[in-house]
Amino acid sequence: MRLDWKKTPGRPRPWFALALLAALLLVPCAPAVADANAPRSLDEAVAQVERGHAGRVLSARGERRNGDVVYTIRLLTEDQQVRTFEVEGAEGARP
Repeated sequence: MRLDWKKTPGRPRPWFALALLAALLLVPCAPAVADANAPRSLDEAVAQVERGHAGRVLSARGERRNGDVVYTIRLLTEDQQVRTFEVEGAEGARP
């Protein structure tokens, strides 16, 4: 006797269970990967912004918000626009 998943009511489809399992296994990895790229110092935060955007840094500062470190970097772009970037610091970073 062969069961046809499409015609069996109330039974989960195997692809859905597999996708759910894969998603649950990947969730704990996400914060670790994100934190690995987070800067640990103001200099690293500035370097990260400079790598991603052309321009000259006007100012940079770090502050603690709700227990987390946030670096604020102001950049003068090549087309003379001032852009402000906020970069979250890594866990244990200092402002």
